[in-house]
Amino acid sequence: MQANISLVIHLSNKLFADPRRIRLLLAIEETGSISRGARLAEISYKTAWDAIDAMNTLAEQTIVERVAGGKGGGGAHLTVYGRRMLRLYQLLEQIQQKAFDVLQEDNQPLNSLPGAISRFSLQTSARNQLSGTVADRHSDGVLETITVLLSDKHTRVQVTITHGSGERLQIMPDKEVLVLIKAPWLKVHPRPAGEENQFPVTISAITPGHTGTEVLMQLANGETLCATLPPERQISPKVSPPGPVSTPPMPYWPA
Repeated sequence: MQANISLVIHLSNKLFADPRRIRLLLAIEETGSISRGARLAEISYKTAWDAIDAMNTLAEQTIVERVAGGKGGGGAHLTVYGRRMLRLYQLLEQIQQKAFDVLQEDNQPLNSLPGAISRFSLQTSARNQLSGTVADRHSDGVLETITVLLSDKHTRVQVTITHGSGERLQIMPDKEVLVLIKAPWLKVHPRPAGEENQFPVTISAITPGHTGTEVLMQLANGETLCATLPPERQISPKVSPPGPVSTPPMPYWPA
């Protein structure tokens, strides 16, 4: 859905940037003139000058440099800082729209900032991304075992990383984190097995292929897990083509 979302930035409780001022900056960058930029942005010269003066005053560095005199009221150009600010604003607009589109999905958790951001910004080959908070951190000097309490406030996952990684990621209790699990790492059992990181799921879809089978499962909190099983570990439900292969809901424990 293409929503009309306007980004407005205030500094020191005063208007710094909004869509109209950004259009003015783009016009100045294109024309090299405040007066011509104002006409292109469809605002008066006084309004344009007041906007530039306000932005230059509020920003840490100059946004627009003006050269007095010359035809049409003199020249003007965006500084390096001004161009970076303009690009940042454009990126923030894209992020707003992307977030609005992705996070409208009913099954996306919104109670965790890292979890929410990962849905539209994290580029990774890991199919499974679970948000949670660090519940415990134990180190033997080389490796560390991190216990993560998932967003359902019930399921716990243990993760092993190096001590250096723990320091670099600044792992500490109550820190919000993402657990990334590649689909081939998951094992599917019809009943609890003697392995760590087990939690009940409901199988929602099974798609067989020549080199293995993809299994989609739902956790109790509604999040989806994806496992890819090798040929020797196939699940053979009764299928009803066409479309994705599916089974009646049944409990499984991926380990």
